[in-house]
Amino acid sequence: MMTIARRLTIVTLMMTIFALSFAALAVQPSKRPLGFNINTGSLCVYSNSGECVATL
Repeated sequence: MMTIARRLTIVTLMMTIFALSFAALAVQPSKRPLGFNINTGSLCVYSNSGECVATL
C-alpha cells in the first residue's frame, strides 16, 4: 500500500509542476486599449508613453 501512495504522490507532484509551468507559458499580456484620434480620423493604440499610435 505504501508503494502505491508513494507513486501517486510522485505523479501528483510531477503533474503539479507541469501544470504550473504550462500556465506560466500560456499567460498572455493584456491588450492595450484602443482609442480614436479625432485629428486623423483613425483608430489608434496607446503606447507606454501615453501617445496615440495610428493603426491601419
